[in-house]
Amino acid sequence: MWYDSGMEEAMDKRFFDPFRRIGSKHLIFLVVLLSTLSLCLFPQPVYAEKMSDGFDPETQLPALLSISALQPSEIYAKNSDRLLEIPGAARLMTLYIALEKLPSDELIPVSDLAAQYSKDETRDERYTMKAGDSFPLRYLLLRILFDNSDASAIAVAEKVSGSRYAFVEEMQRTAALLGMNHTSFYAVDVARVERETPIPDEIHQAVQLYEKSASEIDGIPFTLPEAGNVRTARTTLRDLMRLFTALLNNSRAKALLSVTDELAQITSDGVSRIVPVRSPASHLITLSENRISAAYLCLSDRYSLICSSGTTPDHLPVTAIALHLRQTGIIQPVLQFYTVLDDFYTKSSLTEVGETFPGASERAANGELFDLVYLDAVDYVHPKSDHFLEPTLDYLGSAPYPIPVQKGAMTGQVIFALKDGVQMSVRVGSDRDILANSSLVGQGILLMQRNPNLAYTILAFALVLCAGLITIIIRESIKLRYWYRLQRMEQMAKSARSILVGKKDPPRLLSAAPSQWGDSLLIKALKLSQGVKVDEKEELEEQGQDQGSDQP
Repeated sequence: MWYDSGMEEAMDKRFFDPFRRIGSKHLIFLVVLLSTLSLCLFPQPVYAEKMSDGFDPETQLPALLSISALQPSEIYAKNSDRLLEIPGAARLMTLYIALEKLPSDELIPVSDLAAQYSKDETRDERYTMKAGDSFPLRYLLLRILFDNSDASAIAVAEKVSGSRYAFVEEMQRTAALLGMNHTSFYAVDVARVERETPIPDEIHQAVQLYEKSASEIDGIPFTLPEAGNVRTARTTLRDLMRLFTALLNNSRAKALLSVTDELAQITSDGVSRIVPVRSPASHLITLSENRISAAYLCLSDRYSLICSSGTTPDHLPVTAIALHLRQTGIIQPVLQFYTVLDDFYTKSSLTEVGETFPGASERAANGELFDLVYLDAVDYVHPKSDHFLEPTLDYLGSAPYPIPVQKGAMTGQVIFALKDGVQMSVRVGSDRDILANSSLVGQGILLMQRNPNLAYTILAFALVLCAGLITIIIRESIKLRYWYRLQRMEQMAKSARSILVGKKDPPRLLSAAPSQWGDSLLIKALKLSQGVKVDEKEELEEQGQDQGSDQP
């Protein structure tokens, strides 16, 4: 209650008079100056919602979508959400369904319809498929990819679904399973449909807009008109990326997309032939110095499609899908795009095998604590100016863990989150073994596991003790053997004495001569028991002496 208006005026005068003397304009200028200096001296980090924010490759391609092969993060997108007529999507879907439904060694029969399609599209009569022939699945798929063959597509469709119309329904169901929610398929024989139907008006409009945007430098983003009356396939680049990623995850499909040229052996009309097939994307793979490992190129008078997967010159793993309004001039812009990526992006190590997880220790069922280590080496792509990682980590585990806990066995996952919402999981496990009990023996084993030098010392000491024990046992065994032989000799001597003494008359046993005779026999018995040979002459002499001693 001591506070009054007078004190308020005094406080205002004391603290705010200097600012009043400076003036409001000067004060505003001073604040702006200080703010500018603080921003210059202490720059604030700028976080992007998308990894591709701030990246402009200035590509000539009208539509392009690229993601990192290490994580599904968008690297660059241009007209990637527009609904466009892309006939090549039907070919990729045919490849995917065929590899999912049919084994590699399957022989595909040729129907009359497929033979008629082959006759219409074959430029060389030697390679025309005849009705009733059977061809390997691999050869037909290569013709679909490399020659845009309707005949091969019809043969595969009839083998899988019975008819081309049923196969179109199968394509639509598969698209829904892959999450291609904006994709619609209308035909299997897309090459025939392109030949027999006029070019849609939106394609002509897109060509005009593209040429206009290429001639004007106004910074306005180029937007493609969406497809209207579609007869082949309507989809978006994002849906196509789902399909192409699924093909890359299939080892058989990736092997086919990696083929540049091949000599296929077929049997047509009962005659075995060697047919060369060559990919139209082989030029792209060659110019990239084989950095692009898998590619598909489909030329069309609608939108030409090129899909590629490989690395940039600085070894950044990239997957890209591009469209072009012409049937030429699509390869060079794709190569330029791969090169420009190195100026903006880089690859960093997220985790290393054996690296300690910087979180809390985990607990085993017996109460013993152990630290976690990463079990996988994970890299990721990000802009050079931003690591693009969220500051927090999520750990998924289910402690306490039942024992025994083995070193290197997975006990949980660490979830890394990027700023665009992409999550990457890395396995973690125990840094040591934990036995089923905590006895002294178990603790000793754990101690030796942690200290190999101590284990080697204990092992060497045990070997020395064993060697000494074996030596003592051998020596005592030899002594025991001698003692056993001596006991046998004494028993034999006692037996001989008792026998010899028992054969004489009792009165004569008291004389000295029999005693000497018995002693000689005892000595002989001892010698014989020791293995000493007694000479026959000496034996006779002893007997003579014994007989002489018996005379009165």
